[in-house]
Amino acid sequence: MPPRTDLFKSLIAGFFFATALFGARVADAQLVTAQPQVATRTLSNGLHVLVVEDHAAAVVQTAMWYRFGSLYEVPGRTGLAHALEHMMFRGSAHISSGGLDAIVARLGAQMNAETTYDYTHFYFVMPADKLDVALTIEADRMQRALIEESQWRIERGAVLSEIDGDSSSPFFSLLSSVRAAAYPNSSAGLTPLGRRSDVARAQASDIARYYREWYAPNNATLVVTGDVSAQRVFDLAQRRFGKIGSKSLPARPSQHPVAASGKAVESPFPFPYDVVDIAYAIPGDSEPGEPAVSTLATLINNERGPYYRALVESSAALAVTANADTQLRGGLMHVFIVVNPGRTAQEAQILFLNAMKTALSNGFDPELVAAAKRATISERVLDTDSIGGLADLVGYTYGIVGERVSDEDERLAALTTDSINTVARRYLSTPTVIGHLSPNAQPPAGRSQKITAGASDNFSSRVPNGPITMPRLISQEVRAPTNARSKLAPTRFRLANGMTVLWQPRPDRPTVTIRGIIASAAAFEPEGQAGIARLASDVANFGSEGYDFTAQRRAIDALGAQINLGQTFSARGLAKDLDEMLRIVADGEQHPVFPDRYFIQERDQLASSITQEQNISGEAIDRAYLQLLLAPTDPSLRFPTQQSVAQLSRSDMLSYTRRYWRPDLTTMSIVGNVSLAQARNAVNAVFGQWTNYGSTPATHEPALPAPHSAHAYIGTDANNVFIKLGHAVMPRTNPDYDAFTLLSQIIAGPGSFESRLMNELRQKRGLIYNVSSKVSADRDRGDFSIELSASPQNVVPAVRFVRSELLRLQRESVSSSELQQAKTRLVSDALLEEESPGNQLQELLNLARFDLPLNYYATLNDRYQRITAADLERVARKYLHPNAMIEIYAGPQGPWSQRAIL
Repeated sequence: MPPRTDLFKSLIAGFFFATALFGARVADAQLVTAQPQVATRTLSNGLHVLVVEDHAAAVVQTAMWYRFGSLYEVPGRTGLAHALEHMMFRGSAHISSGGLDAIVARLGAQMNAETTYDYTHFYFVMPADKLDVALTIEADRMQRALIEESQWRIERGAVLSEIDGDSSSPFFSLLSSVRAAAYPNSSAGLTPLGRRSDVARAQASDIARYYREWYAPNNATLVVTGDVSAQRVFDLAQRRFGKIGSKSLPARPSQHPVAASGKAVESPFPFPYDVVDIAYAIPGDSEPGEPAVSTLATLINNERGPYYRALVESSAALAVTANADTQLRGGLMHVFIVVNPGRTAQEAQILFLNAMKTALSNGFDPELVAAAKRATISERVLDTDSIGGLADLVGYTYGIVGERVSDEDERLAALTTDSINTVARRYLSTPTVIGHLSPNAQPPAGRSQKITAGASDNFSSRVPNGPITMPRLISQEVRAPTNARSKLAPTRFRLANGMTVLWQPRPDRPTVTIRGIIASAAAFEPEGQAGIARLASDVANFGSEGYDFTAQRRAIDALGAQINLGQTFSARGLAKDLDEMLRIVADGEQHPVFPDRYFIQERDQLASSITQEQNISGEAIDRAYLQLLLAPTDPSLRFPTQQSVAQLSRSDMLSYTRRYWRPDLTTMSIVGNVSLAQARNAVNAVFGQWTNYGSTPATHEPALPAPHSAHAYIGTDANNVFIKLGHAVMPRTNPDYDAFTLLSQIIAGPGSFESRLMNELRQKRGLIYNVSSKVSADRDRGDFSIELSASPQNVVPAVRFVRSELLRLQRESVSSSELQQAKTRLVSDALLEEESPGNQLQELLNLARFDLPLNYYATLNDRYQRITAADLERVARKYLHPNAMIEIYAGPQGPWSQRAIL
């Protein structure tokens, strides 16, 4: 199965309290397959070209998969597969490094890459009419990449910084230690980042050798997904790649790595929680035993299963989750247990191992096995909903494993309870390694949340180096505005009870995705009950009047769906199951019961975790900023405390949801392979009788105080200083919002190396590592903020330069090129967001939340084109307040720890 890149997301999200519910149909005669319609062609030089047409959005992704990863490296030259990935962005004689960055920025495109054990994967996402640009770049660097010592001296620092940064992640630190113990003296014992010392002493010639040996058309697969025609892709692929010669490739590693056994590792790290990693050596993706192992991981995660019962329901752990981290041959299944504060890692470890021993002795419940089977297949189907997910599944399966997607689906369908038990007893009887992340109450030194072994990079916002060079063909494409336009054309309807629904068809896949939100205000939480809204959303997933906890999980399992309930709710599944998914969601939203057993469990866990959450530096920074931005009496400053959560009762929860979970505050969006009539009938059938209790409560938030100067400092062990500057601006409904958003993009918009602050502070002066600005606004209020990080000696000049640049924008108009580049970036960003149903759902909800016209996204380009440089100068003078900014500093001490800099 493709390596999952969301290894710890269920742990990270919401500090381990927001858990998706997975399930599977127990008995279904018809196999559901993730197999898409794939058009294939192999060029004469051996390049495999795969095309999957998906016309839901005017977006294309091109992905080049090279069958070369860290396991192919030789001792002493580790980490260089990842270094080579970086050097592929340093340009060629035809397209310079700066030229590549300029292309991406001016098209509003995205470019990224990742290096894993068995492959290196490059991809572009851009408007569909710019397909040839991406293919031209990939063909150029396949044969002419510049891997020179002068370029490597520049890029080596970036690679080493990435290694150091990832090492600051508690989870990556634990995973690396466990893998090293599992495979000592083996390349499998290293993550794809390799040994730092090898990278530090490597020469460009070492990297170029790997490039010459492995980067060839007969060792690559090109995957194109999106709003394209297969024939056009094949024609362009032949034109761009057809003349590149094939190579004689080195022998590939073919041995299964031998794992150690009975190892234990300690990984002390600044983190608020104990985390236990119980790791088992397992077969790889191309070996017998898979996909049974992946199905076992899904089974371990099932909340009706013995592990959740033994650990979470006993309050020994906040979460337990399993995930297979595999390569083609061999790998590890990690079972991560986040220990509840007040309990011990040893206790959690014993509880899990005892539950595993019992399960292996007695065999797994056949119903849970069937659920896990179906869930694993269903998740694969749902993963292909997005253009990116589709490309990942097809690229890895066809290009790296060397089979069809349906081959894996058929093996999954053939699994039985007996075969699952056999595999479990063979591989899960004795842990290979038990790792322990030791907690520390101090704020972490960095903000990294690296959660996977693979080296995944984002080059979209990289600062260019050197001259901008590109072929005439690409230059012409970059100058020409995209013809791609949003395909969002939703229909809005309302139920008699006031519930609003937006529907968008997506007929190309057999799935449907739902997302809803119940509007709220911070003032809804009564004095002394801060945290009640969050707790209500947590416990809503533990049963309703129509479905107790077990029945709810069983029903979700029977659909192979993913459902989450609460103030915000969602569902993903097969389109044919829309009625039943909505029935579960509707009962959960209308009739939550908060059963005592689970209410007490979740309340006590949340209460005990509140203090630990506050010790995470990102949380402390955000809280400090809000305390200075909002009025002292603002209800949003009622932060939950251990006491406020601990004293909540079940009757408090019922009173809260009866009053505030109501149809006239609810908006839901539906995207999928269902007709408008189907959606309308299904929603009305289960939500139509939902009644409102009393008059509609006001959801407006109080206005923000006028922009003002304020300062706060948070001490951490970091070497650099993180800085956040900001002040109040207009709400989302202000007619100047679009113009101010363009202004923010020019100042330091994310993904824009040509922004004012990135160009001046980093490129010209070298004062900062990164900088970004954003506008955060809702219906009633908004704020403008700038975030940057710098070495201590550069903090004062960097912050003062920010102020001077904001002042300059108030007296000088932006250039026409700056304005056009900002427009292109924002239009393209909105367009690329449409590549997945999840993003489309959020855009639909935004239409309703902010009372925007239904053609808002389709007309976005036209509206931006009407905004002039004079408009931006006017909004700069009206809304920017360089001399009245909030300043937050986090890091080592300096003048900023005592006073404001501005």
